[in-house]
Amino acid sequence: MNPVTVTADRRARGLVRTLALALALGLTGLAGTGCIYRINIHQGNFLEAKTLDQLAPGMTRSQVRFLLGTPMVADEFSPNRWDYFYYFKDGKTRHEERRHVVVYFEDEKVARIERPDGEFRTLPRPATPGA
Repeated sequence: MNPVTVTADRRARGLVRTLALALALGLTGLAGTGCIYRINIHQGNFLEAKTLDQLAPGMTRSQVRFLLGTPMVADEFSPNRWDYFYYFKDGKTRHEERRHVVVYFEDEKVARIERPDGEFRTLPRPATPGA
């Protein structure tokens, strides 16, 4: 065999090995990225538009607590204001949604309701443990 042919043959085999290795690594990396599972993140009080529509001036503190739950922020300096916060991050799309509702009380009844974030879109309900 000619030494030039042997060298060319070795180079060809080396190139094939390099391409095969690059292809294998590329396919492994591509397959691995599709298998990552990210959970949905829910934090705070789950605030649904239909639940907030039931909230009305004149309700008592216990009625509000029954409807929305215990407020996330209870300010000692303004006991007549309850702040409800909710944060949602979708695991697949990484989209974030934040909600904030403020309930003001006068004489132990709801005086006004503020939604600084505006109207809410429908979000998936958080999973309940054991369901």
